[in-house]
Amino acid sequence: MAFNGDNFLATWTDKRDDISHIFYTTINQNGTVLNPVGTKLSGKDSSDFYSNSVTASNGNNYLVSYIGANSVGTVGLLSMIDSAGIIIDTIPYAICDDTMLLLEMTAASDGQEYLIALTNLLRGASGIDLYFQRVSNRGHLLDLTLRHIAYNYSGIFDINVAFGGGIYLVAWSDNDNIWGSRIKPDGTLLDPGGFLICSDSGQQIDPSIASDGHRFLVTWTDSRNGNYDIYATFVDSAGNVGLAENMTNPMPGRLSFNVSPNPFNKETRIKLNYPLSNNISVGIYDIAGKLVKSFDVSGGVRSANSEYIWDGKDSQGKKLPAGVYIINIKNSEFSASQKIIIQR
Repeated sequence: MAFNGDNFLATWTDKRDDISHIFYTTINQNGTVLNPVGTKLSGKDSSDFYSNSVTASNGNNYLVSYIGANSVGTVGLLSMIDSAGIIIDTIPYAICDDTMLLLEMTAASDGQEYLIALTNLLRGASGIDLYFQRVSNRGHLLDLTLRHIAYNYSGIFDINVAFGGGIYLVAWSDNDNIWGSRIKPDGTLLDPGGFLICSDSGQQIDPSIASDGHRFLVTWTDSRNGNYDIYATFVDSAGNVGLAENMTNPMPGRLSFNVSPNPFNKETRIKLNYPLSNNISVGIYDIAGKLVKSFDVSGGVRSANSEYIWDGKDSQGKKLPAGVYIINIKNSEFSASQKIIIQR
């Protein structure tokens, strides 16, 4: 469902014709369904059935993206619907061809143009890739090919995207952790491979995102305590996680830290600030989510401020290659993450 300032547009997968098609209807702000029967959107290409419709609005028209499938493979499709609920495109645009097995799609708008994120499994390959494609307010593709965000051998699931603070934030789960990546409206990918939003014990899945126009609220399902509970944190437009505003203005009782220099060559200093009564863990991860280095903060913390020096080596003392790493500090209540870049 999406809202354009006047009406809502709802889309769904419907099997009234024995095979799955995408239908839609508009709903006004009083809750009146303007077309209870719905209008069929899909069926204008060679696909046999359709699924996974996602909807976004730029405040005027609507973009609806969905997956078409047949015996050959799957293809990502998109159509534009105007503010009156009329289909603009008699033939949907193809986002990608059927060489991919599309799994999920999600979409958002910056108020003018759109961004679609999707996951796929390449034929004969293992693991899942996450891509994005920008779309104009007229439904034209702005990128010549799909743009790569991240890859994970174990999979990328539950993708979601929102716009706020001048950027798009894409969030996903690798079935263990919650990740995020920021993308500018001009297509600049700020976080190749992604950054950790939550990496606690147990399983973190099914992230959702909303923005107040300044920062993002990310929620997810979390099994760290043995049951599945709902957790949430903030992510600001700079990619800082777990703080009310930014890394220089934390809320009282929250975790915060500073890394300098960053990027670094030989060593960097990690300065922590945290509540005295909390058990703190500090870990550094590669972009695949593997823990490569941890710091011991046990044994009774005497000060709310601590400093650690990292020499760019893993827990076995092996020099790590140049690239992007993620530092994550957390306790039982809060988590904060930041990118660290090694230059060789």
